[in-house]
Amino acid sequence: MTALSYPEETLPELVFSHQNELTATAMIDTNRSITFGDLALEIEHVAAGLRAVGIEPGDVVGVRLANSIDFAAAFHACIVAGAIVMPIGGEVPDDPRPAYIIDTSTYPALAACEERIEIGSVPVNLDGPCCYPISSGTTGAPKVVVLTHRNLVANTVQFGAKVPVPYGSVCQSVLPFSHIYGLTALLNVPLYLGATVVAMPFEAERFITAHEKYHVHTTFIAPPLATLLARHPLVDSTDFSSLKYMIVGAAALNVADGTKAAERTGSRMLQGYGMTEASPVTHLTTASTTPLSSIGHPLPDTEQRIVDPGTITDVPQGEVGELWVAGPQVMAGYYHNPTATDATLVGRWLRTGDLARVLPGGEVEIVDRLKDVIKYHGYQVSPVKLEALITACPGVTDAAVVRELHDGEEIPAAYVVGTATAEQIMAFVAERVPGYEKIRAVHHVEAIPRSAAGKILRRELRARDTQVS
Repeated sequence: MTALSYPEETLPELVFSHQNELTATAMIDTNRSITFGDLALEIEHVAAGLRAVGIEPGDVVGVRLANSIDFAAAFHACIVAGAIVMPIGGEVPDDPRPAYIIDTSTYPALAACEERIEIGSVPVNLDGPCCYPISSGTTGAPKVVVLTHRNLVANTVQFGAKVPVPYGSVCQSVLPFSHIYGLTALLNVPLYLGATVVAMPFEAERFITAHEKYHVHTTFIAPPLATLLARHPLVDSTDFSSLKYMIVGAAALNVADGTKAAERTGSRMLQGYGMTEASPVTHLTTASTTPLSSIGHPLPDTEQRIVDPGTITDVPQGEVGELWVAGPQVMAGYYHNPTATDATLVGRWLRTGDLARVLPGGEVEIVDRLKDVIKYHGYQVSPVKLEALITACPGVTDAAVVRELHDGEEIPAAYVVGTATAEQIMAFVAERVPGYEKIRAVHHVEAIPRSAAGKILRRELRARDTQVS
């Protein structure tokens, strides 16, 4: 017995067929605005355009566009045409290689097609592949994830049941739609709920002032944007009175920056959690008493376990283990990669790779990535905890902590952006942590490498050949 009802239909049918007011504004981007009715028509024309260039049901079509109305129409048109859509934010994978790519050079001709394929008119297997998003690859090589029609419909309904996005409200979306967080949380769920999506590529001042210009009710951010809102001087002269919620996800939140950003904008910060393999959302904070360090409770019809990675048995409440989740949003597997699939899916359970604990109130708190934890002299050291501390050091604007080998032993090493010296940073940390958590090396860099969604790319830092400061 499920808590929610999941329609037997595709994502475009779910998002567009139930709209009560087709003349309401669905999206605004830097070039134009469009109603729900006109967006649905554009989707149908683009779908016919895909058929005209030879795309058949089951073909893979890549979408490589910036956040825009064009992206939304192209994404849904692929599904309407019966194709499998691959959002592309970086390099195009070789397996599977898209049969066609929709970009700025090909989109206009597709949209100009006079024919239409009506939403829902092409039969599809709802248990079959719908979307091939690419995992972030923050700790290893990116993988192509297989999400079914049911996966995407389920997560849209699940997240839509809990996220505070009222009908007719305005949501701002600057995080890339090519990333699964942007695709589901920033694009499809607000449209499904009848909100207006303001879509634009990221530029700091435009992002800040858009809240006043468009009377934004809910803004979806990643942790670097929380830091921006906590520190940028333009925030003080911008009217944020319409903003009620900021929803942060895609990476670990610096609680101090999140708290400050909420205070400066007069809004409430909610933290979500998920991964590409879960379409992506599994948890969201909702109660006002939930600590900001927590990701809240599981979404409806989402189960969780906290498992000892060594014994594969559940740990007592309050102890740290790997977070496992199950639900209708969990992927079918990785594309042509049974080894990775078997390592990640245990029956119906998805191993997240994140260490977590359940707090006394039942909320879940993420401790760190299992693969990122540094083992120093037998102690486990959390990079996320140290990163939050280092960024509080005067003269530091950004930081990442990774393991390095020194005389054959793992040590915590910091990569830092800012003017603070290595000695100042190490002393600042040493005053606030036990001896085993001290930073043992500092590297100054111009920027911390991050994914499009804001996750630190630790594998790139570990691959660097730098001189210890």
